[in-house]
Amino acid sequence: MTQPIILANDIRKTYPTKPPVTALAGLSLSVFPGETLALLGPNGAGKTTFIRILLGILLPDSGHIQVGGQDPIQSPQKVADQIRFVPEQPFLETSWTLWQNARFWFSLWQEPWDKKRVTDILRRFDLVHRADEPLTRYSRGMQQRAGLALALATHAPIIVLDEPTLGLDVLGVQETIDVLQEAKQLGKTILFASHDMSFVESIADRIALVAHGRVLEVNETQAFRKKHGKEYVVLRYRPHGSEELVTQRIRANGHFSEEQLWREVIDRGDSLVELKRELQPLSMVIQEYLQHLPELEERSELS
Repeated sequence: MTQPIILANDIRKTYPTKPPVTALAGLSLSVFPGETLALLGPNGAGKTTFIRILLGILLPDSGHIQVGGQDPIQSPQKVADQIRFVPEQPFLETSWTLWQNARFWFSLWQEPWDKKRVTDILRRFDLVHRADEPLTRYSRGMQQRAGLALALATHAPIIVLDEPTLGLDVLGVQETIDVLQEAKQLGKTILFASHDMSFVESIADRIALVAHGRVLEVNETQAFRKKHGKEYVVLRYRPHGSEELVTQRIRANGHFSEEQLWREVIDRGDSLVELKRELQPLSMVIQEYLQHLPELEERSELS
């Protein structure tokens, strides 16, 4: 059986504020090599605290965490060698050019400089023609793309991202999806937090729902939708003697008959254009899931 590349067991963290704030209340999670896992949950759920502990920036109060078999506390450099982190606002010096930033970070990461590899990645992000310009001339979205591009240009097996599509336009989001798909094909493990549900659905193999410092559920992305989402039948037809296209969305259930619906349309003399089943968008599924958090957490505590 494949061993997790990231393994967190009962991680707890309370910030000593007045009053104290519990950020993690026994978070446990496994991430396997080569998979892409999305951390989803409301603001304050504990996602950022978990990422900081994973990176060795914060120390947990209790619990155990391993990255590639290494403990971030006992072997911080060995863990750092395995992870490239791209925060919401990338750690880039805006007065420098992108090439200067790249050389600096590759030196800091102790990565061998491979200009061809970096050039190929920058080209994929449509940045190579701007790489000699200072980042002060870059838009917010371009700076985000630059940080992601440099992380993917290295040989680290794990990429950790915080809101990777924030500030990106539609084209930038698609470019990010394309490059991350290539990274997945190269065997990279990707862990990210995001509120962009269409992006999550495009890239995530599994979803981990986090709330109040705990993982409530981990499931494959499509399996999560099927388990918690509602299914509808979309019916499109033209009434007899009309050119108007009518669209209906009908809630499907276990006794629903598509054949009966089709016959009703034909018997009326209408022209059937399309009849298909579809699930709720992931954003609606997550929203409804989070609305029922108190009930779900109560069940979890009783089980």
